[in-house]
Amino acid sequence: MLTKFEPSHRLVQEVEQQIAQAEAAIATENALPVKDETTDKNAQYEWAKSELQKTQVQWKALQAREATIVTQEAAYQTMARHLGEDAITQDDLLSSEKAAQENYLLYVKKQEEARMDDALDERGIVNVAIAEHPVAPALPLWSTATVLAIGLAAAGAAGTGAAFAADYLDPAFRTPEDVLAYLNSPVLASLPRGRLSA
Repeated sequence: MLTKFEPSHRLVQEVEQQIAQAEAAIATENALPVKDETTDKNAQYEWAKSELQKTQVQWKALQAREATIVTQEAAYQTMARHLGEDAITQDDLLSSEKAAQENYLLYVKKQEEARMDDALDERGIVNVAIAEHPVAPALPLWSTATVLAIGLAAAGAAGTGAAFAADYLDPAFRTPEDVLAYLNSPVLASLPRGRLSA
C-alpha cells in the first residue's frame, strides 16, 4: 500500500494499527505458559447427555402440542356438527318459507277472484270464462268482391297476353310480302281479308 499511498494516508494507518494489534496478541500468547488440562469427563457422553435432554424437552413440547391439537380438533368437530345441523334447519326453514309464500299468493289470488265474482253478481253481470284467447290471423281477410275483382283483372291480363303470344308464335303467312320474303317466289293469287271474313 505504501507503493500507492503516502504513509500519512488513512488506509495505511489503519493497516499499521491492525498489524500492531496482531503483534500484541501474538506476544501475549507467547508470554503465557503452556498448560495441559485433563478431566475425568467423557466428551462423547456429555454430548449424548445434552442431546438426550434436548430431545426430552422437544418430546414434552410435542406432547403438549398434541394435546392442544386434539382439543382443537374436538372443538372443530363439534362446530362442524353444529353447522351441519344448522344447515339442515336452514333448508327446512327456507322450504317452509317458500311453501308459505306460495300459499299466501294463492290465497290472495283466490280472494281477488272471489271479490270480482261478488262485484259482478251485485251488478248483475254474467261471469264469462274465456275458453280460448283470440288470436290475430296470420293473413289479412279479403272480401269476396275484392277477390273476384282481382281474379277478373288477372284473367283478363292472362287472356290478352295468351292471345298476343299465340298470334306472335303462329307460323302461318298473313300477307303476300311474308311469302315473298320467306320463300323468294312470286305470289300468283291472294284473297283479300275483308272478303274472306264476309
